[in-house]
Amino acid sequence: MVDFNELRSVVRGKVALDVPMSRHTSMKVGGRCACMFTPEDTDDILRFIDWSRDAGQKYVVIGSGTNLIVREGGIRCPAIRIKGTLDSMEIESEDSGTVRLRAGAGMPVAGLVKYCSDSGLSGIEPLAGIPGTVGGAVFMNAGTGGGSVEDVIEAVTFIERSGRTKTYGRDEMGFGYRTCRALSTSSIVVSAVLALKRTDIKRVQRKVEALLQSRAATQPLGYPSCGSIFKNPAGGVKAWKLLEEAGMRGVRIRGAMYSELHSNFIVNTGSAVAADVIALIDAGIEKVREKSGVRLELEAVIIGEEV
Repeated sequence: MVDFNELRSVVRGKVALDVPMSRHTSMKVGGRCACMFTPEDTDDILRFIDWSRDAGQKYVVIGSGTNLIVREGGIRCPAIRIKGTLDSMEIESEDSGTVRLRAGAGMPVAGLVKYCSDSGLSGIEPLAGIPGTVGGAVFMNAGTGGGSVEDVIEAVTFIERSGRTKTYGRDEMGFGYRTCRALSTSSIVVSAVLALKRTDIKRVQRKVEALLQSRAATQPLGYPSCGSIFKNPAGGVKAWKLLEEAGMRGVRIRGAMYSELHSNFIVNTGSAVAADVIALIDAGIEKVREKSGVRLELEAVIIGEEV
């Protein structure tokens, strides 16, 4: 058995043991993580990867846990957490009205949107109100009906399980609907270069504010949740509509409930555990299949061990 205390002598970042994941996920549920590592920089990530490879130890990568559900059995392998680190942001170049902005993977999406809004940089507005980090947004090609991360990506730098650092252009990343084929679950995004347009500050600010107000009016932001639980199926149909037609609006299992404001959100009303959320996910999949013949696909990610 690997002694995770050994990691402290290898890396410079923070190593925490026996961490309750309910404190590190937006749904506020989940068991404990045996070892959570927050790196100081990319060199620290490489040290961690070398250690994990030499120890034959798998790991998981998490950002701010906004799209994550951890089972009650917890995470037995180390989790490398890219939040509160790798959060630098700088303009690399500007020509013909195009600004190339490099954002670190740990930069909160909200911070990126605010910076762009205050600087009159257009292109990132569709991400207004989306939680999480830049790295997580790239990994899942986060977005809304108005656009996705891939629309402004010029290049992504990431580290593979082998320890090799790669930089891919947008066309090499294999972006799809809420997916990025170039990245595996052990890939660690370091930074992304975004190609944005210089424009009127007030114009960008008005668009961002309108999107934030729309999200506040249509989504249950006052409760812990993972955001949209399911992806929208192909063909233009919305997951929330299928769930509503299947009678799932307001349905609850103990402390977990399909939101009455937005049917594609499962919220923690205060006492939910991961098993409640997962049981409600399964119920939604089954009811939609029975009603419409469509099998919904998860947008949220479930990890961890069974109890």
